[in-house]
Parts: sequence; structure tokens; C-alpha cells
Amino acid sequence: MSCPKCAPKSNTATLPAPCVKQSGGQPTVVLVGNPNVGKSTLFNALTGSKQKVVNAPGTTVDVMEGRIASLNARLLDLPGTYSLIPESLDEEVVTETLAGKPGSLTDIENGQRIDLVLAVLDATALRRSLYLLAQVAQAGLPVAAVVTLADVVEHEGEHVDQDRLSNALGIPVLVADPRKKGAAADITEFIQQSLDSAPRVRGVYPDPNAPGYRELNTRPQPGNELPGGCCNRTALAQDRGRPTGPDQLELLPIEPSGMADPEAEQRAQATQRAAAIFDWVEALSAGLENDTPAEVKPSRSDKIDRFLLHPLVGIPFFFALMYLLFKIAGEWVGPVQDWFDALFSDDSEGAWSLANLTSHGLAAIGADGGWLEHLLVGGVCTGLGVVASFVPLMAVIFLAISILEDSGYMARAAFLGDRVMRSLGLDGRVILPFIMGFGCNLPALAGIKSLPSARQRIVSTLLIPYTSCAARLTIYLMVARIFFPDNVGTVVFGLYAVSILMVVLGALILKPFFGGSGQAPLMLILPAYQMPRYLVLLRTTVMHVWQFVKGAGATIVAMTLVVWLMAAIPMAGDYKFADEIPMSDSLYGRTAQVLEPVFEPAGFGEWHMTGALMTGFVAKETVVSSIVTSYALDPEVDGGDAEDNGEDLGKLPELVNASFQKSAPEAPRLAAIAFLIFVLTYTPCLATVAEQARQIGWKMTTVAVIAQLVIAWLLAVGVFQIGKLFV
Repeated sequence: MSCPKCAPKSNTATLPAPCVKQSGGQPTVVLVGNPNVGKSTLFNALTGSKQKVVNAPGTTVDVMEGRIASLNARLLDLPGTYSLIPESLDEEVVTETLAGKPGSLTDIENGQRIDLVLAVLDATALRRSLYLLAQVAQAGLPVAAVVTLADVVEHEGEHVDQDRLSNALGIPVLVADPRKKGAAADITEFIQQSLDSAPRVRGVYPDPNAPGYRELNTRPQPGNELPGGCCNRTALAQDRGRPTGPDQLELLPIEPSGMADPEAEQRAQATQRAAAIFDWVEALSAGLENDTPAEVKPSRSDKIDRFLLHPLVGIPFFFALMYLLFKIAGEWVGPVQDWFDALFSDDSEGAWSLANLTSHGLAAIGADGGWLEHLLVGGVCTGLGVVASFVPLMAVIFLAISILEDSGYMARAAFLGDRVMRSLGLDGRVILPFIMGFGCNLPALAGIKSLPSARQRIVSTLLIPYTSCAARLTIYLMVARIFFPDNVGTVVFGLYAVSILMVVLGALILKPFFGGSGQAPLMLILPAYQMPRYLVLLRTTVMHVWQFVKGAGATIVAMTLVVWLMAAIPMAGDYKFADEIPMSDSLYGRTAQVLEPVFEPAGFGEWHMTGALMTGFVAKETVVSSIVTSYALDPEVDGGDAEDNGEDLGKLPELVNASFQKSAPEAPRLAAIAFLIFVLTYTPCLATVAEQARQIGWKMTTVAVIAQLVIAWLLAVGVFQIGKLFV
């Protein structure tokens, strides 16, 4: 029997002093729920365009913040979680936001409050959702529930009884499909009614030691103490035997057991609390089920998983999906990228590009031909063109990730890749970003924000730059065709093998430093398959692309201006600033010449090559064109076309061969291999540096970039010097 002193006197739990202060002003509503239950769809339906992405303070975790216009209410969409006991950075953000920790988005010390937690319950996994709901109730927060995915269970012959569930929980419950027209108005009205009543789950009392517990701004008034002070026993109190109704269920605070070890005491309380919640969920669910259980039939998702989770079918299917993604990104997106780049480039044949329009505009006011035109056209427009050329690629990659996540397939891919990645100290959830890295490192780095573990995000951020992106392939092909015309495929394959080896060795080296040996087993919930929600896909894709443009894009433009500035500063002759000077006489050329001794031990200490590596730090796509441009000092020399990616080289093979003969006369082919090894292993591009900084901060990114340069130099020198012993 429950403690008579603590038990409520009615069917509804009465808490005179709510743990969040109710006052005038803009109310705050927080969306909480498991992953893939439709929170984002619900958020978009309620806020429309009145939303923005914010980072949880001190983290890189995205939290959606919006406004429900008709209620003048602030709405926060927290990351999906299965529990308030944090096992990842995302879950930690959820718990700290609910608790109002200092610096959080609902910081109590700054007068922030939570007026309502809107728990999004998954109709296909109601018990799992009720576990999280009970934790929110124990945290002392007013809560109402919206049940989604009811159409999925109805398709399988089941039904969610809204009124029965509401009566059992003692809180407002609404079964809704946010995708349907008119659902937003119904949900908004539901939220308004819930805000007015500040509902509490019946029989679940706030536990000051529970995760996410929200402290009061002021101490409770006498008589408003939380119940449970007299209950020195387990948190679940109910009559012996199966309960006849939900009125007999109570979930009371856990009392300390008096252990000497505080950590052991905390673990014991957490275990008791979890067991009590599980018992509460089971007892509550038993009261909701029909007396005659229906025959359990395999669901549609179960039938699909019989094939897609089978190793002989699932793994080939996964790689087929990745091949399709690369096919689209490599062949279909390429022309679109060129079109985006042409919008800004001064190489465009038409007069409609931003660069050409800028030149015409300056000419109209008599300001053409000077340093200002060179700055705007050669610097700003070029930088904007580089950023714009990435937009379609990023859009395709983010759209693909959103489709895989929203359909429920992403969890299956993680399951299939878990065994391989676990041997490297990671788990299956990182396999997709690593495979994407062989197409482009930038979206691969952007995609790891969805990883739940901060350790895995850091390790992945450090290792993805070693996956050989498509931009490096153009350099491989050019050099291989010049020095190894009969073995181009073998050389390229060998470089990709080295790339995989670098990732594997890097993961094994980082494993002990980031706690890989003690990682917990991967626990995955496989959500039901569903059709991706088109509006969610569109808004998610646009949001992530815009984040890239604002974040990494600004850095790319800034560094492009630095490169332009170096090429515009004369270091010899009678040239003035921003004149059309030979590259060898510019600060760029002289810097490249200064770097020649650095790369002499690697066999390619010649300024044409070192200069190309400098621009390659900004973007690997510029390496081939930089080599061609640097050889264009003599107008009589046909250095080939910089736009052909090394396929129609003109006299370029003779010139490149001459450069390597000059820097390594005894072994030019070996020097070419060392050059390719350096290209493979040094910093992929400036965009990835910017994205790494966005993921792990500038301090760790700076260390990572220095390490990449040092490792690349050591490997190139090692290949050349050791190789000479056998030549």
C-alpha cells in the first residue's frame, strides 16, 4: 500500500508549488521525445518560418528554437533521447535544459522558465516513450503528451485510445498527425489548454535526485514540501498483485540508503529509480491493454528487415545506396556546380556573372583596371564562387542524409557497420560519414554532428580528412598519366588503399586517448520504416546548407582574399600593387620559392609544385589549375587547359616532368609518388578546416592541421628517401 501521508487525496496528483515559476510574459514550451517520432514535423507545423537554429551553450549540439505566433510562446525542439540519464552530448543537453542548469537555454539564474513540456509519444513504441515521460514527471515539470505515428499502428490493426491514455496518466493527451492539414491549429489549441492547467502525471512525484530535476528559484513555502520524505523505500508504491486501475500506481522519490560511498549511493539510486519506472510503465501499460491479447504478427518493418539486415543482402544494398549517392553527387551535381560557380566567375563567357557585372559597373564609373577591380573580381567574386559551387553538393548530401534518417534506414546502416567500426574504437553510426568522405570531406564532417557521442565526433573529425576526396582524384590522374601512363589505375587504387590504411591506423592510435577501449555496446532502437516527410526534408536541407554558407563559407572567402593578396603584392621589378605580375615575382611566388628547401628531402622542392600545394590548402580543386597557371609565364608555352582536370594536358607533361627532373634528377617518378602521398595526407581544403573548427573548436583544429602537415611531410620524405635505396 502507498504511504498515507504522501498519497494524494484525489485522482490527480496535487503539487501546490510547481517546480517552474508561472508568471506573465512569453511562455516557454519544450518538445521532448525519442528520436524519429516526428518532433521536427511537429515543430515545423507549429512555428512555420518563425524558427532558427541555436547551439546549446558550450556545445555544437543544434537546438531548434521557434515561436508559436498565435500563443506568443517560445518553442524549443530538443534533440531526440531515450532517457534523461545522459550517455551522449545530445542527451546531456536535453537533461541540462530541462534542469535549467546555468548557461543552458532555460537558465533558472537568468529568470528563464519552462511552462510546459510537450512529450511526443511514439504510438509504435508506447512503453519506451512512457519511460521518458515518467522521467520528465520526476523532474518536476508540467507535461502534456502528443501521440504520433498512430497511423502506423492502425495500419497493423491496433488503435490508440486517446481518452483512455489521458485518464490513465492524468494529463492531457492528443493523438495527432502533424503532417495533416489543420493539425497545427488543433495542436496549438491543445497547448494553450495545457499551459492553463499546468498538468502533472498522476502519482509521479518530483524527485530532487532524479536526472533533469528543475530546482525552484525560491524555496517552497511551508506546507508545500515535496512528498516522499517519510517513504524510506522503493519508488514504486502499489497494491500487491495486478492493479485494477491506474489510481493505485504511484512513483515516489528515492530515499538515500546511507552508503558511505557517494558514487555507489548514486548508482544504487539510479538503479532503483530505473527499475521503479520500468515497473510503473509495465503496470500502466497492462491496465491499457485489452484482456484478450491480439495475435502478434510481423510488422511491415520486420518483413523488410529480414532482407536488409541480412549480411548477404544488407551490406551490398548499403554499398549500392552509397554508389548511387556518389553517382548523383559526382555526375549530376557537377554541371550544377559549374553553373553556380559561373554566377560569380570572371571566366564566364557571358556578361551575366557577378564578376563581369562588377567589372562593367566599375568601368561605368571609371574605376576599372585598378586594384579595386582586382580585389572585387579576383578576390571576393572568386571566394563567393568557391562557396557557391559547394552549395548543390552540400544540398544533395544533406538531403540524402535526411532521407536515410527520416525513413528509418540510418539505424540499420549503423547496425550493419558496427562490428567493423567497433574494432577501431568507434561504432556503426560513423560508417556513413566515412564513406561520404571519399566523395567530399566537407559534407562528411558536417554529417557527424548527428553522432551521439562527443568522443566519436572528435575522433571522426580528426580522421575524415584522411579519406581521399574526389578533388584529390584529379591530381592523382594528372600525375599518374604523366609518370605512369601504363599503370594509372594501379596508382590510383594504391592511393585509395593508403587512404583507408591511414584511417585505420589513425583510429587505432587515437583509441586509447579517447577511451575507445571502454566503450559501451551499441544499443540501437530500430524505428519503423516510414515515408520521408517532404517538408521536413526540405527545411532540414535548407537549414544545414545555410549553416554551411554562414560558417565555413565566410572562412573560405576570407582565405581566398589572403591568397589573392599574396598574388597581388609584387616582390621584384617595377610592378605596382595588383598589376598583372608574373606569379614568380609576387609574394605568392616568392613564398613558394621559400618553401622549396622544405620539400627538397621529399623530392619535389620546386616552386611550381610548392605553390600548387599552397593553393591546394585552400581547395584541392585549384592544384591542377595552379600548376598550369604557374607555367603560363611564357606566352609561347602551351601548358594545357586548367579546366580539363588533367585530361588534355598539352605540353604540361613535359613541363611537370622537367620540374621533377630538376628537383629529383635521380628519381623523378619516385618524387612524383611522394608528391601524391603528400597531396593525399595533408589538409584537404580550407572548407574542411572551417568545418572542423565548427565541430571541435579552433584550438583542437589548429593542432589537427599542424599534425596533418607534419605527418604528410614525414610520409612524403620517408617514401622518397627510403625508395631511393631501392632505385
